[in-house]
Amino acid sequence: MDAHPLDPEVVLQKYWGYSEFRNLQKDIIHSILEGRDTIALLPTGGGKSICYQVPALCLPGVCLVISPLIALMQDQVSRLKNIGIEAAHIHSGMKRRDIETVFLNAKYGSLKLLYISPERLESKETKDNLASTNISFVAIDEAHCIAQWGHDFRPSYLKIGQLREFLKVPFLALTATATPYAKQEIVTHLKMQNCVFFEMSFKRDNLSIIVNEDEQKLDSLVHILKNQKESAIVYTRNRRQTVEFAKYLQLNKLSATFYHAGLESQIRFKTQEKWLANDTKIIVATNAFGMGIDKPDVRVVIHMDLPQGIEEYYQEAGRAGRDQKKSYAILLYTQQDIGRLQSQWDDLFPQIEEIKTCYKYLGIYFDIAVGSEMLEAKEFDMIAFCQKFRLSPARILSALKILEQSAYIILTDSIFVSSRLHITCSTTVLSGYLNQDPVIDQIMQSVLRMYEGIFSAPVSIQETTISKLCNKDVETVISILNYLHKEEVLIYQESKSKPQIIFTNIRLKSNEVVIDKPWYEKRKNILKERVQQLIRFIETKKCRQAFISAYFGQDDDNACGICDNCLRLNLGKIDLNTKLLYRKKIKLALSSGNFLFYRDLLKLFPFNKRFWVEELIQEMLAENELIRNQEQIYINREK
Repeated sequence: MDAHPLDPEVVLQKYWGYSEFRNLQKDIIHSILEGRDTIALLPTGGGKSICYQVPALCLPGVCLVISPLIALMQDQVSRLKNIGIEAAHIHSGMKRRDIETVFLNAKYGSLKLLYISPERLESKETKDNLASTNISFVAIDEAHCIAQWGHDFRPSYLKIGQLREFLKVPFLALTATATPYAKQEIVTHLKMQNCVFFEMSFKRDNLSIIVNEDEQKLDSLVHILKNQKESAIVYTRNRRQTVEFAKYLQLNKLSATFYHAGLESQIRFKTQEKWLANDTKIIVATNAFGMGIDKPDVRVVIHMDLPQGIEEYYQEAGRAGRDQKKSYAILLYTQQDIGRLQSQWDDLFPQIEEIKTCYKYLGIYFDIAVGSEMLEAKEFDMIAFCQKFRLSPARILSALKILEQSAYIILTDSIFVSSRLHITCSTTVLSGYLNQDPVIDQIMQSVLRMYEGIFSAPVSIQETTISKLCNKDVETVISILNYLHKEEVLIYQESKSKPQIIFTNIRLKSNEVVIDKPWYEKRKNILKERVQQLIRFIETKKCRQAFISAYFGQDDDNACGICDNCLRLNLGKIDLNTKLLYRKKIKLALSSGNFLFYRDLLKLFPFNKRFWVEELIQEMLAENELIRNQEQIYINREK
């Protein structure tokens, strides 16, 4: 490999403004610059992107980045462009002309990073283009998706290793959550030779993990957030609850909003931007929120429902405290939640005949005849699909994932894809349309002023911004752009917020769909064990961070000292001064002669010191200083 002309530290300072690398970043970068296959296991917030973006600028050619989510690709490309680095992305929802433009820029332009979805690698056209491009190295983000028995398996990831046939360059695999089995799968399927392995500890010195069984979660949620003035994320399992919980927080005078994938794209964008700017402190969201979000000052992440496994929990909880300041990850659960999690596991695995039926209905829904090819991805409204055929959404979602993992369909993520516009006619033809209608003229003149290069390549646009500039409502702007698209004056791709589906090959008869039964049964058993491991994590009395480290195969059983279990052990009994202070506070709260509910008494104290307060109340009850009548607590006036 050619010697790299730029120094990594110089690149880091020039583009990111940092004087030195964090953790293992420098070692990982030098491994790539030395031409070695490398695996980097860095926890959420560990700075994975720097590990390939810096060497991409140090080496001649283009770094190929394989990423599983359109949203992540868009976010990374946008950030790189903002700091003056040439980057682009290709995904399954793009038109052929857009893809050709990106590849031409990679071959002959100044492009340094090319992001691509793994599904695109199966195209001969993509392979031919990559073979004729000067690729410096290949970075595989979220590399745990390679593991066939993992929580996030993507069949297309198994074919990344085929790039070795024509790209004689080093591979860098990056992930935050890889079990020992997943690590071996990465090495095997990427055909890595003598690879160098870098792994950070899964322990977070600044993150206090608290797990609490709680029948009154909303009350506890308010109690926690009332005492927390900085940024927070609240995760819940469905869209309806995001709305309900956010409104409940607002009623309690807290700055809160909600986010889920079903919102209009512009609303989602504005909601996220306000939260990032700290105009809103608390965002209540489904797990659709957070991927690619780099907000360092999130002080608390609260789970109101159980995630499906430790991998998901670690990813989501790890969004707290990326600035290395003291932060909290709090998981609230009930015994009913545990029962629900176990029953949800059944929905994850519908019968094989149900999966085949789902495939047949997809063909009918999209009007794809048996033996026909689906030429492009189509929007998929799962609720409408389930209503049409009277199906269970939970089981259909699982069936779709299994069909995807069996390589029959590709289901794209439902994260916002921005609108795109490309003027394809001559200036003379365009002038004719501008002179034809004053509204067209106003809108298009605004477009031409705002977006440079719109004649040469597709550009991302925001209809709301155009509408403000030309003083027309958004609906009028969209209507005019659609009209001009039909007239072939331009190509307009309106933003999509629904997932998209494409059949990978010709449509088969349902009885020709083959689901590997031994594979299916093994996957069921492994995912069942994941559920059981999460329940063990909830119920353990040992250090929670040590439990997570062991789950991911790290031999580090040293206690973190800051999780709820460690606090119980390390702090032991309440010290005398604190005990006297807490006794005084309890008596003062009850001094009016009225009672307080047990839960309300607990709320007077810090959430993570609750076990101290519980012990003290029990002690005061035993000494007859307090009287308890069911959930009501009184001062004993006769004492």
